[in-house]
Amino acid sequence: MKRVREIALAFPRGAHQEVFIEGVLRYARDQECDWSYITAPESLSLSVLDLVGWHGDGILAAINTAQEAACAASLSIPLVNISSALLRSPVPRSIVDNHSIGSLAADHLVGKGFQAYAFYGLSDVQYSKDRQAGFEERITAAGYRCVEFLSKPTFGLGGNQWLQQYRVLAEWLVTLPTPCGLFAVSDYRARQAIDACRQVGMQVPEQIAVIGVDNEQIICEHSSPTLTSVARNDQLEGYRAAAMLDRLLNGKRVSLEEAPIPPLQVVERESTATFAVSDARLRQALSFLHQHIEKPITIDQITEHAGVSRRWLEYAFRDVLGETPYQYLRRQRLAMARRLLAEDPTAKVYSIAQQTGFSSAKQLAIAFQQDFGMSPREYRKSTQA
Repeated sequence: MKRVREIALAFPRGAHQEVFIEGVLRYARDQECDWSYITAPESLSLSVLDLVGWHGDGILAAINTAQEAACAASLSIPLVNISSALLRSPVPRSIVDNHSIGSLAADHLVGKGFQAYAFYGLSDVQYSKDRQAGFEERITAAGYRCVEFLSKPTFGLGGNQWLQQYRVLAEWLVTLPTPCGLFAVSDYRARQAIDACRQVGMQVPEQIAVIGVDNEQIICEHSSPTLTSVARNDQLEGYRAAAMLDRLLNGKRVSLEEAPIPPLQVVERESTATFAVSDARLRQALSFLHQHIEKPITIDQITEHAGVSRRWLEYAFRDVLGETPYQYLRRQRLAMARRLLAEDPTAKVYSIAQQTGFSSAKQLAIAFQQDFGMSPREYRKSTQA
């Protein structure tokens, strides 16, 4: 009979962490690992610092501070880090692709026609730096610039410091040119930005459109307005972290840094439900396009609805959005197809093609391969670990 192995979950528990845990449990079931899990009894927030002297078998931990990194390096227990807060990890690490998260957020806001952009992040936190870099690179490539506001992180800090940050955040927000697309490093910080906008009388999304990261349901769907967010592939991250820990438990070598896991998609809600374009005809064209994106509409149908010529629409799209109407429509359809592939593992590819305005599964597959370097089926497989 195999011995039960004790695995510590040394990270704060929450919505997206619960999905991460589902990935861990899925791996354990698939591989028939006899694992038992421990965490803090009441707070559900265990740190690697709390495991000094613990005689378990393995640890999945979020290493967020230099103190935690030093502690992790000193432990003789197999440990996998699931945090990208630090530039380097002293132990093997499984993380998401933070640069791609920033790029995806930028794509979403650029597609809304904004010409002013801002980033709200954390000082001296690596995943914030990487998300900001991905965001700014895409914004710069589109011909715009981005301003930043960095708050001090609250890792391991007690008290109400996070509340005191509202005042300086609000003072910064009123200096932004409007309309402005704001990318916040997490859903928690995005919610802060929405609340600060309300305090100073700024309208979301009309003046400041806000997008966060993590797709935390309790935050995103229960804020006012509801929050747009970049959804991470937390289940795949958990699955891979468990696989790395399993190899360590069995005496096998594991590299310190695995290839980061790309995000799933942007889940749009009310906080970015706007088009930041001054021309009413272009707004009308964009609204019509998004309202009928699941249908095989043509560019001529868009121009007829907006009451403009095809040449005018071409120039307007290039001038404001940096791409042709066809390129914009194709990109929005592919983004929708990616979301549907990830959300419904049983849906047929031809059905998804029909729902996203492609004439056939073959046409969707060709476009998918050109843009993402893989077929729709390969992409779905990657999202399902």
